[in-house]
Amino acid sequence: MAFSEFSSTDPAATRSFLEKVFGWRFESVKFPMGEYLSFRTPGGGQGGIRPAQAKEIPGSTSYVRVDHLDAARKKVERAGGEIVLPRVDVPGMGSFFWFRAPGGPILAAWQDAPALPTERE
Repeated sequence: MAFSEFSSTDPAATRSFLEKVFGWRFESVKFPMGEYLSFRTPGGGQGGIRPAQAKEIPGSTSYVRVDHLDAARKKVERAGGEIVLPRVDVPGMGSFFWFRAPGGPILAAWQDAPALPTERE
């Protein structure tokens, strides 16, 4: 699993709760959809909290890290999965799509952005 993402109608309250109860650490990132709260757990887990969209039921999504997003989409569709959110590119971070697996759960596939070349002296 790459990471978990939560949607919340009150991201600040969700953050406060998770900090107090589990000791998670947060970093705020500004995105077009609003503030995104990136987190790390004491056990090494990572993820984020984003504002729930209109008519969205707050919940969580598990992201599966893949090497090739387009190949993963084809495999998902061939195996009977349904794409529910087409590819989204997050500049400098990576790309993802959401899919519904047979039986109903929604998951996401994530591909990291290519590493930037390092400078040589």
